[in-house]
Amino acid sequence: MSDERTELLTGLVVGTLVGIGVGIGLGVLFAPRPGRETRELVRKKASEVGERVRERAHEATERVRETAADAAEKAKEAASELAHKGREVLQEGIERVRHAYQRGAEAAQEKREELLGRLEELGES
Repeated sequence: MSDERTELLTGLVVGTLVGIGVGIGLGVLFAPRPGRETRELVRKKASEVGERVRERAHEATERVRETAADAAEKAKEAASELAHKGREVLQEGIERVRHAYQRGAEAAQEKREELLGRLEELGES
């Protein structure tokens, strides 16, 4: 889940719970009960709503942490794969350079032998 979507969901849940809490509070305030009983009921409901909000916030935080951990793991895997491919490409490059060096050394040896042969021919003439 993306961070933006998680934040939106968290905001929606918290907003809904706050709205429910305000609605309950207003309903209790306008209900025909004695003041002391009403205040106690408001305190109890506010405490319940507060606890639910804390629970939802904790759940949302955990989801964000899990999402971040998943993203970090995927990034780590991608970096590892990229490093592996980089080592393969480097190894291939090294092999090409070795092969080219070997071919160059062989060509130089052949040319040296050819020149020595010509020098011998010139010396005999």
